[in-house]
Amino acid sequence: MKWTKAAIVGLIGSLVMFLLMMLGIYGTGIAPFNVPPSAAFVIKLGLPAKPLALIVHFGYGAFWSLLLVYWYEERTDIKKGLGLALIAWLIMMVIYSPIIGWGFFGFGDAFTLAPSSPLYLEAGPKYIISTLVLHLIFGAIIGWGNPRWIKFSTAKA
Repeated sequence: MKWTKAAIVGLIGSLVMFLLMMLGIYGTGIAPFNVPPSAAFVIKLGLPAKPLALIVHFGYGAFWSLLLVYWYEERTDIKKGLGLALIAWLIMMVIYSPIIGWGFFGFGDAFTLAPSSPLYLEAGPKYIISTLVLHLIFGAIIGWGNPRWIKFSTAKA
């Protein structure tokens, strides 16, 4: 039950990230990209974005939440959630973003694509800042939510 709860907390954190990205892309237009990074990743692989991008995004969230609980058990807290989210963000900046074609920390040439391209990325620091903020929100959610829902002293594997 502990692992199911941890996965659900990760899904909730992923949902919050997703909703904020959708607001930034379609609601306010302040997002530096046209599609969420998970969709850009799937598109770059030559696969259809729907529904694979959502599976990647929500699977990513569940994975990191499970890893947090696995590593820290009853010591899981917001600070550790934020730390793990920072690690996930760094992995995104160093590995995931270059695979997409956005470059290390978003300093690729995706800004030269047509602004309507799904793989377009606005030049400048907005990508670094926005994805860092989203990851920290996610980390706070999993760091706060897991110990409150999982009663570690009574939880069974």
